[in-house]
Amino acid sequence: MENLINLKQLQQNEHLLLKHIYTHLQLKILKKKIQHKLLDSNEKTYYYKFIKPKMKALLAFSGTEDIIIQNKELMIPERIMEAKRILQQMQRKHKTAKILISGSFLFHKKFQDIDVFIFTKYHKEDYRWKKIQVNFLPESALDSLFFSSLCQISLSNFIPEPRKEFTISLKEALQTYEMLVNEIINKENYQIKLREFLLQTEYLSKKVILNPQQLYLLRKKFNQNKILLLLQKYFAENLALNYPKKELIPLKTYLKDYQKLSKEYKESVNLNYYICTYQEALELAS
Repeated sequence: MENLINLKQLQQNEHLLLKHIYTHLQLKILKKKIQHKLLDSNEKTYYYKFIKPKMKALLAFSGTEDIIIQNKELMIPERIMEAKRILQQMQRKHKTAKILISGSFLFHKKFQDIDVFIFTKYHKEDYRWKKIQVNFLPESALDSLFFSSLCQISLSNFIPEPRKEFTISLKEALQTYEMLVNEIINKENYQIKLREFLLQTEYLSKKVILNPQQLYLLRKKFNQNKILLLLQKYFAENLALNYPKKELIPLKTYLKDYQKLSKEYKESVNLNYYICTYQEALELAS
């Protein structure tokens, strides 16, 4: 329940809470709980006997549910009910964790998985149960571009606080592209890397953080049979548009290095794609 109140909200309303609802000690304990700090035995007694019941009454009075829904109007109504049921089940199993449901299940008639994301301090193995795919992510992921996208159409047991600004270097963008190309050529499951690549590139070009539905529609444009050529054109155009010509100078170094390597490794397909993409970007930028 403390997931439904964040530290910023608590601090903004501290004077009112102290005046009418909580003592200084109770408020101090509530802050510790919200920050996921360990409570001693006395603090736990205070929390469960005095603090949590008051909080529950406040949330009920304000009409706040235990489940936070973002962009409900973009969701299929019956899917919302199903997602609520799944979220409640997951809460019983992972009682203190922050849990979020997102993905195409919420807004598209056809879907492959019901994606559940659990944010935890400890490493745990992902697992699948029927159509439910449970993904464990570190709490640091709450500050990621991926989370800022994911939570825009979601149900969760906490109030999402997505970041709005990110710094993505040219080197980082190139690395993501090259890793994606490698995964496609090696016939690996490249969907996660494709998602990361598209989110980064759209943010770089438009300063927009795509929501899951927008990302879903963009991914559909990359036909599997022509995906490498489509990615090459898409990335080259975005590089030329996003960066001033001076900032693209490192591409010339990349090109020289890859051209040397391609003479040594003539059958290396990935090098050819890097060379073609970066040549095209430099030509468009000139």
